[in-house]
Amino acid sequence: MKLIARIVAIVASFVLLFAAYGGRVDPNIWTLPALATLALPAVALVALVILLLLAAFRQWRSAVVMLGAFLLAWPTLRLITPFNFFHSSPDKDKHQLSVMTMNVEQFNWQDGDSKPSKTMRYILDTDADIVVIQEGLVYFPFEKQAKLKPMLAELYEKYPYRKKHFYDVGILSKYPFTEVESPVLAQDTLNYFIKAWDVDAPGGNLRVVSMHLSSLRMNQNDNRIIESMGKPSGRKQRAKSVLKKLTGGFRGHVRQSQAVRQLLDDSGTDVLVMGDMNETPGSFAYRTICGDDLRDAWADAGFGPTYTFHTNHLYVKIDHILYRGDMKVLSCRRDKKGESDHYPMVAVFQR
Repeated sequence: MKLIARIVAIVASFVLLFAAYGGRVDPNIWTLPALATLALPAVALVALVILLLLAAFRQWRSAVVMLGAFLLAWPTLRLITPFNFFHSSPDKDKHQLSVMTMNVEQFNWQDGDSKPSKTMRYILDTDADIVVIQEGLVYFPFEKQAKLKPMLAELYEKYPYRKKHFYDVGILSKYPFTEVESPVLAQDTLNYFIKAWDVDAPGGNLRVVSMHLSSLRMNQNDNRIIESMGKPSGRKQRAKSVLKKLTGGFRGHVRQSQAVRQLLDDSGTDVLVMGDMNETPGSFAYRTICGDDLRDAWADAGFGPTYTFHTNHLYVKIDHILYRGDMKVLSCRRDKKGESDHYPMVAVFQR
């Protein structure tokens, strides 16, 4: 029994560390680590169960091995499951700034529902100082979407500074801003979108970057494929179909994340990077964008595991709020609001 326990502990520890640090490997070189990183929450849960079973059966040496693997993996695990029991107290002499990011899924305009948009209602009620949205303006401006018309007056009053882009991303701000001109932002963005604005926010100029890296192209059909993988007929072909999409998505994100990183390297000190990365914490794209200077608001002020994408039985955290500079995050939360396939992230900063 001791031998079996040690083998299980060693294998489980290796898999946990492989998933925790697979994001350090370029998917163009080897894709398996990227897939392992995507599965990290599930891998960590299984590893925790194994650790508890080893302790229950008094296999202490094997349990210590597993515990050591958790400690080594913690720098990545804290990105997906932080335990911030205490929050920083606000400084009365400094300004507070609330921000939100949300993939609004085009406000579900295609449903043809004339009822006011629950997503826009949530955005207005939350009353964040700066809101960046993805998949919000692909087809029509606000004025042409019937679901938004009942709230337009409130929107215009609350957010006098707005920028609507034909393709994908937009900003709603209570403070004036100027759009950033950069060679990085002038490239072909048909598959992914990056926009940046310099906002005249309380506490000084703040560069806000909204990103929407390309989708991994998982759809309802892929969901049916995943669910049917247990069936013997055509299992191999179905698995190849899904893996091909994931592989292409991971490799495409390498170039896209490098473009975001280049923009950040050319930016000033105080920066907020928000949006739908289509990558989980600890992935290669995530690590590329964060570099050595960006911090994760959820890791610093959130609590427990969470997810932002919640469709097709896929529950992953792919929406992020990253920051750097003379600013401190006071709180960060994920709300289960709106009618999009993504949940919003909201954070409050002090600067």
